[in-house]
Formats: sequence, structure tokens, C-alpha cells
Amino acid sequence: MRKFVIKLLFVLAALIPLAGVYVLNNASLVTEWFTDTGGIKQGEMIPLVSGEEVDGGQVDMKQYKGKKFIAMIAKIDCESCKSSYPTIKKWNELYPDIPLVMVGVGGKEEYSRVKHELQFSFPILSADQAMQEQFVMKITPVFYAVDEEGRVIERMNGYRVRDFKKFMEKVEMI
Repeated sequence: MRKFVIKLLFVLAALIPLAGVYVLNNASLVTEWFTDTGGIKQGEMIPLVSGEEVDGGQVDMKQYKGKKFIAMIAKIDCESCKSSYPTIKKWNELYPDIPLVMVGVGGKEEYSRVKHELQFSFPILSADQAMQEQFVMKITPVFYAVDEEGRVIERMNGYRVRDFKKFMEKVEMI
């Protein structure tokens, strides 16, 4: 019995660090396993909402129907969202054929200031409570790759440069 316990302890001692490495390298996947991240699931239709753009005027996501696009769900005080800004600022350069629209939770004036400071060329929808409910917003940022019919073909929770590059490689191949 004692030998069995010793062998078991050695196996556990080997597996625990491996599990830790896996969790560190796949944090968003592990998070999804253990929590309800909300949002629209892959294969579901994205809500093609319309609403007020942070600089005034209206944005209707139905204008993107018939082409692939990316919808980014963000929150004004989200540090991960802010870390994605340099990449999404270059959006039109990097992905000229795939429009981006941001659905932002937070102060419309704050988003307008950020949009002007960073010279974002894509629309930012100011998400009211009804829009937040339609998107089942629980975490930010979430990136949705949407096909021509309005179906979510790929979803990425959070932002890490490496993960985002993989996400966009998948989107470009579809």
C-alpha cells in the first residue's frame, strides 16, 4: 500500500506542473470551461442592432449583412480592451476587406474622446441596456467573426496579440 501511495504522489507531482502550464497557455479556454462567459455562441446569429454612434448619427449593423465583419464588444474601463487598441487602430490596413464595428459599454463621451485620440476609423456603437441584453454581455472584450448571413463563425474572449493573430488567420481563411 505504501508503494502505491508513493507512486501516486510522484504521478501527481508530475501532473500538477503540467496542468499549470496548460492553464497558463490556455487561460481563456480554461475560463470558458468553468464560467458562463455569456455572449453569442459560435454558430448562432449575431443581433444586427442599430443604435447611436459615439460621434452622433446612427449605425445599423444590418449594413454589414452580405459580407464578413468583426464585432468587438468592449467596455470603456476594460484594460484588456485598451490593450487591443493599437491593433484595432490598424484595422483597415491589416484587414481592408473585413469591416470592424465596436459595441461599447460605457460613457458615449469617453468613447468619442478615445475614438478621436486614437483616430479610429470604424464605428463605435454606444450600447444601451437593451443592446447589452441582446449581446448577453458578461465579459469584455469579445471578438465575433460574423459571416455574410450574420452567423458567428468564430469567437475570441479576451485579448492577447498571439490569440488575436490566430483568430484573424481563421477568419481570413473562411
